[in-house]
Amino acid sequence: YELLEVPLTVSGLPLGAAPAPLGCEVDFGGLLQRLGKSGAVDERSVRLFQILPDGSQREQPVQLLAREQPRAAQRQFLPATVSGVSYLAEVAASEAQPAVSTGGRLSWIAQGDSEGRAHYRLQFGVMRRGRAIQVPYPPQNWRMFDDQDRATPLAYFPRLQIRPQWPLDGVLHIADTGVPVTSYHLGPLLEAPPGSPPPSPTIRRSFFYPVNGPDGVSLTEFGKAHDPTGSHRHHYSLWIAHNNVAGRNFWADNGGLILHQAIVLLEDGPVFCRLVVRTRWRDGETDLLDEQRTVTVFGAGEDFRLMDFDLQFRPAGKEPVELGQTTFGFLAVRVAQSLTPFDGGGEILNARGQRNEQNVHLQRAEWLDQSGPILPDRWSGIAVLDHPANPNHPTMWHCRNDGWAGAAFCGEKAYTIAVDQPLQLRYRLVLHRGDAAQGRIAGHWLAYAAQPNVQLGEPRGTP
Repeated sequence: YELLEVPLTVSGLPLGAAPAPLGCEVDFGGLLQRLGKSGAVDERSVRLFQILPDGSQREQPVQLLAREQPRAAQRQFLPATVSGVSYLAEVAASEAQPAVSTGGRLSWIAQGDSEGRAHYRLQFGVMRRGRAIQVPYPPQNWRMFDDQDRATPLAYFPRLQIRPQWPLDGVLHIADTGVPVTSYHLGPLLEAPPGSPPPSPTIRRSFFYPVNGPDGVSLTEFGKAHDPTGSHRHHYSLWIAHNNVAGRNFWADNGGLILHQAIVLLEDGPVFCRLVVRTRWRDGETDLLDEQRTVTVFGAGEDFRLMDFDLQFRPAGKEPVELGQTTFGFLAVRVAQSLTPFDGGGEILNARGQRNEQNVHLQRAEWLDQSGPILPDRWSGIAVLDHPANPNHPTMWHCRNDGWAGAAFCGEKAYTIAVDQPLQLRYRLVLHRGDAAQGRIAGHWLAYAAQPNVQLGEPRGTP
C-alpha cells in the first residue's frame, strides 16, 4: 500500500447532543487526482482517527456505502486466472485506474467538543501490487487481493448484521456482535411462492419483534394487557400502518393488507446495518399505496441503540391518494407490560415535559418516550423522535397508559399524496437505559435535528 490521508472537520454539532450517526460523500478518485497520483483506492483500507483536544488520536470505526460501479465492458482476466471464475472482471492493481473508481457515503458515530466541532484524519490506501476483482453483485464494487492472492482484511468487523431466513420462515434477524437486536417479520407476501398458502387473514402487515434494548430484553410485545376479547391484537410490537388511506382501514386486523413486495437492500457493517424493502398497500382488489421503507440499525453506544426509519409513500395508481384525518398511523410502538404506567409504574414523557396519557395524549411534541422497569434492578425505555423535515412537525401523539404510543401524522387534518410528489417521513427510535432524562433523549433529539457541516481538507501523504 501507499497510504494517504485527508483532514476532515465537522462543525455545527449542537452542544449537549448525544453521540449520533454522521455521514458525508467522499470521492477517493477525486482525492487521488488532486494529489496527482494514479492507482485505485481500496475501500477496505479506509480508516478514521479522531483528533482529541490533547492532541492524541482515537480510531473511530467508519463505514463506506460504495456507490454503484460501472459494469466492466467485457469479462477480461489476467493471464494466470483459471477459467470459469464467477466474477465480472479483474485488472492488475497497478493498472486499476480508471476502471476502479472508489467513492460513496462515509458514515460514523460523532460527538462534538465544547465548541460543537470534531476533527479527524481520514486515511486510505492505494494498492501497488496484486489485483482488483469486480464482484458479480450490486454495487459491483472492486475487491483488492495482494500478490499472494489474499483478500484485503477488513478495517473493521461488520458488527451489525442482517441474517435473512426468508423464505424459510419470513424473518430477517438483526444482531450486534452476535447479540440479537430485533427481527423483521415480512408479513403477507405480494407474490407467494408456488404451492404456498394465500396471505394469512391474521397477520396483516410486517412488524419488528422482539425489539431488544441494551440489556438484551425486549422493550415491546403484542396486544394490550387485560384484553380478553383480543380487541388490540393488531398491536404488532413495532409496526407501520394507517387507519384511513382513501377511506380504507389498514390499521385493524379486519382491514387491508400491507404486502411485502421485495427486499431491495441488505447491508451489514461496523457502524450500521440497513434493510430496504418495498410494500404494497392493498384492500381487496384495490392497490392504494406503494411504500419503500428503509430501516437502519446503528451500533451506537453501550447504554442505547438507534433505529432510523425512512418511509416513502407513493400512490399505487395514477390518482392522488388522500390520507384521512385519524390519530392512528403511521409509526407505532406497543411496549412491554412492565414499562406501562398502569402495570409497571412506568411513564410516558414528551419533549414539552408533559407526563403520561392524561397530559400527553393528542399533544404535539418533537419526541415521546415510554420507559419503565424492564428487569428487577433496571429501568429502560424506547423513544420515538419526529424529524423536523416531516410535514406536520412536530407531530401529534396518540398514547395510552396501558402501554402504546404512535406518531399521529394525520392527527389534526387529512394529507393528500400527489402522484409526482411522494410523502417522505423520517423517525428515529432510541432504545435506552434509564428514564427519558437518564437516557438523554433531549440530547438525542438535538443530534437528530442538527445539520452539521463536514469539510474535507487537502489530501496528503502520511508521515
